[in-house]
Amino acid sequence: MEKDKAEEARSILSDLEALDEIQSTLEKEDNHWWSLVTPDSKRWDKDGIRMPEILREEFVEAVKRAIERSEKALKEL
Repeated sequence: MEKDKAEEARSILSDLEALDEIQSTLEKEDNHWWSLVTPDSKRWDKDGIRMPEILREEFVEAVKRAIERSEKALKEL
């Protein structure tokens, strides 16, 4: 394998590891409220921006699609 392809594969594998961790967390998560936390939205008196159910569902599907795309890209190398 060429060096550039090996580096790309390493990057994809790193992304897949992060995505798998996210998916594992989502599968264990109960139906509690979620929040989007950014440096500007996280304060001592505030836990970020509440994420509506419809956005949570879209996020779960987006994680699945990202895993599929990453696995496909890895196979194509």
